Amino acid sequence: MRALVVVAAYNQLPHLRRALRGYLRQTTNDFALIVADDGSRDGSLEYLDEIASAFATKGIPFQYVTQGDEGFRKTRILNEAIRQAPKDAPLIIFSDGDCVPPAHFVERHVGVHEPLSLHVAGAVRLSQEQSEALTEYDIDSGAYEHLDDPESRRKMRKKARQSKWGTRVRRRNRPKILGLNMAIDRALFEALNGFDERFQSWGIGEDTDLRDRAMRHRPRPRVKVLYTLNDVFHLWHPVTKGRRSEGKPYYETKRPVRCEMGLVQ
Repeated sequence: MRALVVVAAYNQLPHLRRALRGYLRQTTNDFALIVADDGSRDGSLEYLDEIASAFATKGIPFQYVTQGDEGFRKTRILNEAIRQAPKDAPLIIFSDGDCVPPAHFVERHVGVHEPLSLHVAGAVRLSQEQSEALTEYDIDSGAYEHLDDPESRRKMRKKARQSKWGTRVRRRNRPKILGLNMAIDRALFEALNGFDERFQSWGIGEDTDLRDRAMRHRPRPRVKVLYTLNDVFHLWHPVTKGRRSEGKPYYETKRPVRCEMGLVQ
């Protein structure tokens, strides 16, 4: 098994249904998938029980973990997913349950993986109209992969340039990272002690913190920039208001490379 895919989910069943169908049409089946559910109460767990047979038919190990709905505890359930998932995959790929992967998604992450590598990639932001019109048949047929537009491509090229040059000159906050599409060498993830569970709000959180600590790790990680090459398709949903800045005070402290409240506590 060359990769473990971890999909974060919370109360977005229509999106999750389409996102997971994207993993059933991957160009490689040499991966396991685990859904990290942060306490959904919308029928998601029943659906996960149903779709497990489709992954079994493809020969893809599939499971999910969940926890009670006690507010934003994404970092906690992501760490728990890693604890319970198969241990033999050398690469961990993270995405969200509102993101549909292209067919080559897993294969391209696996193709650039090296020891101590950190992968960053982006997302094509679909409009409300595009998202509502997208059916599960469109996912199965691959029709959604043509929904990117010139503006999306321009933004992804800009993020690619910023990440490549910013990383080379060791600029702060580089490479640019999105938690909905990133991957990390498992040995590096374990050296960082996983996600820092002190982050309990969205916005400034688990992805930027993991990037910061990874870039301070020695030896330095090998950064793989996959913007424009391996972007997912993000389904539209209303933006969550408030709470964005709650993690900022802790984020601005001098956080250790190996977090204290992580995989091992």
